[in-house]
Amino acid sequence: MRVAIVIAPWDPAAPDAGAWSDGVAALGAALARLGFRVAVVPPGSDLAAELGRALEGVSAEDTVLVHVAGRLARRGVLRVAGGQWMPLRTLGQVIATRAAADVSVFAELLHEDDADDALVAADHVASAVSAFGAREHGYGMVAAVRPASALAAGLAFSQLFFDVAAGAARGPALLSAVYEAVRARPESPSVAQSFTLVRGRADLELSEPAAVPVDLGARIDAAAEARDWAGAVALRRERLALQAAPRPRVKELLAIARILQQELSDSGGALAALEEARTIEPRRAAVLSNLRRGYELVGRWASAIEAAGALAAVTPMPVDRAALHYEQARLALDHLQDEERAVGLLELALEEDPSLLDARSMLTRLRSSLTPPEPMPVPEAEVEPEARPQGAASGAAVADDEAFDELSTGMHARAFADHLREGRDDAALLSAMALQELGASDFDGSPSPAAVLEQTRTAAPLRARGALDAAGWELLRPYGMDEVLTTLFGAVARAGCVARVEQLASRGRLVPLDPAARLDEASTASVVRTFQWAARALGVPSPELFVVPDVPGEIAAVRAPTPSTAVGPSVVSGRSAKDLAFLAGRHLTYYRAEHQVLVYFPTRDELTRLLLSAVALTRADAAPAGEGARAVASLAARLDRYIGDGERNDLRRAVWELEVRGGKFSLGAWTRNVELMAARAGLLLSGDLATAMAIVSNESRVIAGLSLEVKRRDLLAFCVSDEHLALRARFAVAPPGSLRPPPPPPPPTSASDSRYSP
Repeated sequence: MRVAIVIAPWDPAAPDAGAWSDGVAALGAALARLGFRVAVVPPGSDLAAELGRALEGVSAEDTVLVHVAGRLARRGVLRVAGGQWMPLRTLGQVIATRAAADVSVFAELLHEDDADDALVAADHVASAVSAFGAREHGYGMVAAVRPASALAAGLAFSQLFFDVAAGAARGPALLSAVYEAVRARPESPSVAQSFTLVRGRADLELSEPAAVPVDLGARIDAAAEARDWAGAVALRRERLALQAAPRPRVKELLAIARILQQELSDSGGALAALEEARTIEPRRAAVLSNLRRGYELVGRWASAIEAAGALAAVTPMPVDRAALHYEQARLALDHLQDEERAVGLLELALEEDPSLLDARSMLTRLRSSLTPPEPMPVPEAEVEPEARPQGAASGAAVADDEAFDELSTGMHARAFADHLREGRDDAALLSAMALQELGASDFDGSPSPAAVLEQTRTAAPLRARGALDAAGWELLRPYGMDEVLTTLFGAVARAGCVARVEQLASRGRLVPLDPAARLDEASTASVVRTFQWAARALGVPSPELFVVPDVPGEIAAVRAPTPSTAVGPSVVSGRSAKDLAFLAGRHLTYYRAEHQVLVYFPTRDELTRLLLSAVALTRADAAPAGEGARAVASLAARLDRYIGDGERNDLRRAVWELEVRGGKFSLGAWTRNVELMAARAGLLLSGDLATAMAIVSNESRVIAGLSLEVKRRDLLAFCVSDEHLALRARFAVAPPGSLRPPPPPPPPTSASDSRYSP
């Protein structure tokens, strides 16, 4: 509420008494129009006592304006009726002891000193400010003086001031803003010889409040019930204009933002409401949380990261702060391709919660990726590339790996016990697999992880009960997978592969495959049956299989007119069912549409050329200049011939999203994430972490610089993740029966035991 107290002790016998009386009446009316509850202290009373009584009803949430007018007997002393004096400092002390924190003082005073001496007037103004203690108490204050002999009558300066306030726009008509407008008026010097403004803790609002609608809450409820969401927002805006305290204003803005986003799909309007709420309460957790989600919805990733950081700063629990820093890192990596920033945020997360395994796994992978990898070679056979021996780990890396394993062991042991106790059988099984990989499956327990594995061990891979859908593939994707690049390459995959085959054929560079080496689809060979089963489980096409004596990595995709895969003799025979399931699952991930470009554009240069050609296809002005421009233009022309309308629309959307984030991307990071995703698919189909680890640890296969330890840690973390559990629950036949130990048998009975004797 706004409260105004007017103190104007004029002398009724003075010649200008009528002007003062009229001025006080006009001032009271102006203040009432501005929404103030006005109290006028009678001129012949005890001013200090009356002021104290007027302030008794003021609450802590009220804003108070004290208006003092009259003649000065001397500096800082007001002349009152009957020839008495009242020190302004006494009034200031009453205000300080009785009033709320949000106080403004307005003083319009007349002095009887030299009318031509501006320095004297300024001295009177300074004395009034000092007497009320405006600066000491943080009050906002306007003080004005003029000679008693001036032509202006009554409350001329106050009248001018509140006339300006009445004509200002409703929102910004603050005390300081009105003061600046008054100072610019040419008539100001004629009504005040000297005047000044002291800025306070809170700037007094002088705009006219909106009219209070009848039963506004009921009207809002009625609009919501009728699903008139635009009307509900308008009504809530009306109620917002009536709120003075910060908390109800923020509450109203949160409600407005929710309606705009959920009911009207107006993300921009919702964000504007939330940003307005943040200016009122910058540390309100609900505002920051909603802002972060809103920024993510519209793709303002830098703002989303900043909002998550602000939310972390007001979050009391370290584990919750760690989760928010981890989300910041994920956003920086997924959408801004800012690996260095992600590393810094992950380090913050681990400082808050050293047991956050996902953050540690991502940090390890990023640190390895920030080391420049060797250039990706182009193999002579033009089959799946990137094969070179694994390098030996440094002593520091080994020490870090041991610390990681030690920390992971404790976490997995606690998780195993919890899952087992609460009957989460499949989760317990996956934790047992992780403990086996860490060499800690034989600790005491009932049953132990080793016993659980022995109880559930089978020679067969996962028993799939359906094909992975888009949601299932989402669960396989690692944190940091660039969705924009995935969408872009998915849009140009079909046209790009056709164009690349055409280009290779024209150059005579297609890999020749001997038809006699092709494995018949009706063959009962394990590798054929496994590939067909895995293709159905993953929902991807099954390539034609060819037995080739020398194949890098035992299995390699071949750039041929039809999807084709070369398999080595060791894969055709001598591999277990679980081995084949892992190998097939990992390999077939590259036949998913958005990943298939890596088969036909396997090197970084080729993939970059495809990306630039795709961008040029939608933006003619984006074609690169200089070396390589002709190759990009040629490939773009080929893409243009083969791309469909739907694919072109998807491509435009992906290119727009790429431009929104400033054109930043990392093909190396995207390629590494596809390889991690492929290994996860292999683990899912094999159903056995030990099988996946044995294959990964004993092969010469490096994609875009991925080290063995990075792949190992990712498989270990994914094995026990909620995503893996969800995939197994949705797409796999249920695991064996309960793993919990049976209840102990009842104690034996005997005739000699008196407890059981009749």
